[in-house]
Amino acid sequence: MTAVGATSHRRAPAPGVLASIALFAGAAALAMLMSPSVSLWTDEAVTLSAATRTPEQLWALLQRIDAVHGVYYAFMSGWIHVFGDSPFAVRLPSALAAGATALGILSLTRLIASGTTAWLAAVACATLPRVAWGGIEARPFIFSALAATWATYLLVRAVRSSAPRAWAAYGLVAAAGVLINIYVVLVIVAHAATVLLLPRTRRTLAGFAVAAALAVAVTTPLLLLARSQQGQLGGLGDRNPLSIARKVLVNQLFLGETPTAEAAPAWFTRAWQIGAVAAAAIGLFLITLAVLRRTAPGDRKREILAVAMPWLIIPTVIVAGYAVAVAPLYQPRYLTLVAPAGAILIAVGVRTIRARAAAIALVAVYVVAIAIVFTSQRIPFAKSGSDWSAAARVVESQADAGDAVYFAPRDTDGPSGTAHLTSRRIAYAYPGAFVGLTDLTLQETGAQSATLDGSSRGLDEALPLPDGTQRVWALYSKKGPPLVRTGSDTLLRDAGYVGTVVWDGPSTVVVEYTAAE
Repeated sequence: MTAVGATSHRRAPAPGVLASIALFAGAAALAMLMSPSVSLWTDEAVTLSAATRTPEQLWALLQRIDAVHGVYYAFMSGWIHVFGDSPFAVRLPSALAAGATALGILSLTRLIASGTTAWLAAVACATLPRVAWGGIEARPFIFSALAATWATYLLVRAVRSSAPRAWAAYGLVAAAGVLINIYVVLVIVAHAATVLLLPRTRRTLAGFAVAAALAVAVTTPLLLLARSQQGQLGGLGDRNPLSIARKVLVNQLFLGETPTAEAAPAWFTRAWQIGAVAAAAIGLFLITLAVLRRTAPGDRKREILAVAMPWLIIPTVIVAGYAVAVAPLYQPRYLTLVAPAGAILIAVGVRTIRARAAAIALVAVYVVAIAIVFTSQRIPFAKSGSDWSAAARVVESQADAGDAVYFAPRDTDGPSGTAHLTSRRIAYAYPGAFVGLTDLTLQETGAQSATLDGSSRGLDEALPLPDGTQRVWALYSKKGPPLVRTGSDTLLRDAGYVGTVVWDGPSTVVVEYTAAE
C-alpha cells in the first residue's frame, strides 16, 4: 500500500517567502483591525488579573482554578511585562496567532490540494468569523486553532515519511496544543481517524500511536488537574439540543461573542443576525459540495476529507454530545480549534463550482455576510455589550485623586455581606482609570486569596466614609441584582451623599455621589 503523497501525487509549489509573509501579516492585521476601539470584557479582565501576578501568585491561583489556561497566563505575564497591558498590546498575540493559523492552513492545504485551493483556504481561514473573533480576544482559544493547524500539518508530513523525527515533531506540537487548551486532545482523537482513513503502513500506525500516547502522557497531569476543576470546562453552558445545534451550525464558525441588543441600533443587530445565518448557510453549502462533488484538478478529495472532516466533526460531536447527555460542557469559543478545518472545506467547495459566474456570485454574497459579522465584532461594545472602556473613561476624566470608588457586588442580593464577584473587573481591564482612588469595599485581592476576584466587604461596613471624602464613584453592573443599586443608594444617601448618573451604558451604570452641602 502506498504512502500518502506517493510519487503519483505532486503537491502544489511552495509559496514564496514574501507571499507567505504577506499572508501572515495581512491576516494578523485583519484580526487587529479596530482592536483598540473595542471594549475589553469579563473574560479578558480575567486574563489581565491572572497575568499581572507574580509567578508565585499565579501558581497558587492555578492550583485552585483556571489551570486549563495556565500556560497562556504564564506567556501573557511575560508579554505584558515587555509590551504593557493596553487593549492593543494584550490582544496582539492573538492576532499574530490568527496570522500564523492562516499561514499554517496554506502550508497544510498545499500538501493535499492545488495551490489555488490552498490560497483560497488560507484566505477563508483568515476571514472566517470565528477566527477573526479569536484574533481580537485576549484569551487562548485562537492559540488552540494555531496548534491544531500545525499539528495537522506535521501529521500529514509524518504519515508520508514515517520518519521518527517527523513523528517527534508532531507529538511535540500536539502536546503543546493540549497544554494551551485541553480540548486539543480531541484533535488528537480526530487525527487517529485521519491516519486510519489515509493510505498507511504498520510503521505509520506505530509512529502515530507512540507520538499520540507520549503527547497525552506528557499532558496527563494537566488533564487530571483540569478534571478536578471541572467547573472551568464550561459548567455554565447549554444542554438544550436545539440550542446547541444552532450554535454548532452558526456560532461555532460564523459568529463570535456578539453585541447585546442594547449595544447597537436595532437595524444593525438584525443585520448581523441575518449576516451570520447567511454566512452559515453558504458556508455549510460549500462544505457539502466539498464532500459530495468531484473536486477541482489538483485537489485530492480522499486526502482532503480524511484530514478535514474528522478534525471538524469529531471534537464537535464529542463536546456537543457530552453537553446534551452529561454536563453543559459546550461553548462555541472552546471549539475555535476546528474552524481551520471548516475553512479548508469551504475553499474546496468553492473550487467544485464549475460555473465561474455562479462561484463569483456565491462568494460575493458570502463576503458581504461575513463582512457584516466582522463589523459587529468590532463596534465599541461588541463583546456581549461590555461598555467598560466607556465607564472607565468617565471615571478617569472626572474623578480626582482622593475620591472613593465603589465596585458594586454582582453575586449578592444587596449591598451587604461579603461579595466575591463585583464590577471590580473593570479595574482589572482598565487599571489606569482608577489610580489614586480609594477602593471602599476591597477586603482581599485575588492575588492575596489565590482566586480570580478576591473578596469585598459590604458597603454598610465601609460606612461612614473617611473624613474629607467628597465624592464616591459607584459602578453598577446591569447584570447584578437590582437590590444592589437601590440598597447602595439608600446607604449612601443616609450617609449624606447625593447620587447623579453620569454613564448609563449597555452593561454598566456609573453614579457620582457627592457629599451634600
